[in-house]
Amino acid sequence: MIAIGVIRLAALLVLGAGVAHAQWGPATRSATRLATRPAAQAGVPPTGKPEIRLERVAGEVVAGTYAGLAGYFVGRGLGTVATEMMSAEREHTRDQIVNGVGIAGAAFATGGAVYAIGGMGAETGSFPRTMMGVTVGLAASLALSRLVFHGRTPANKGPASRRWLLATLECSLPAIGGTMAFNSSRKWQR
Repeated sequence: MIAIGVIRLAALLVLGAGVAHAQWGPATRSATRLATRPAAQAGVPPTGKPEIRLERVAGEVVAGTYAGLAGYFVGRGLGTVATEMMSAEREHTRDQIVNGVGIAGAAFATGGAVYAIGGMGAETGSFPRTMMGVTVGLAASLALSRLVFHGRTPANKGPASRRWLLATLECSLPAIGGTMAFNSSRKWQR
C-alpha cells in the first residue's frame, strides 16, 4: 500500500515535469534565455539569476523526500545504538533521544539531497538557507501532525487513502521548504 502511494506520487511529479518540459521545450527555453540573459563572454558565467526548471524542482522535492525518510531511519538507528546502555527506567527519555536523532538525520539528509540536486550543472545556492527552509518545512510537518493526529500515529484514524495522503504531505513538507529556500538563493557558479 505504501509503495503504491509513493509510486503514484513519483509518477505524478515526473508526469508534471514531462508536460512542462514538452510545453516549454528546449527551443522555447533557449530562445527565452538568449533574450533575457546578457551576452556572456567565453568562459565567463552569465550574470543574473538562472531560470527555474520544473524538472529540477521536481527532482529536488522527490529526492529530498526520500532522502529524508532514509535519514530518519538511519538517525533512529544511530540513536538506538547510542542509548542502548540507558536503564529501563529512562525509557521515555531514550525514546525522545532516538526520535530527536531521527528527525535531525531526516533534516540533514533532506537538505543535502535538495542542495545536491539543485547544485547540478553551472548553478549553485545557499546550503544554510536550504537548511532554514527544511527547518520551516519540518516545523510545519510537526504542527500538521499535532493538529491532525494529536501527537498519535494515524494507525486507526480515517480511511487509508487519507492517512497515506497526510503521511506523504508530512514527509514532503521539509523537502518543499528546502527546495523553495534553495531556489530563492540560486545563482550562477563563478
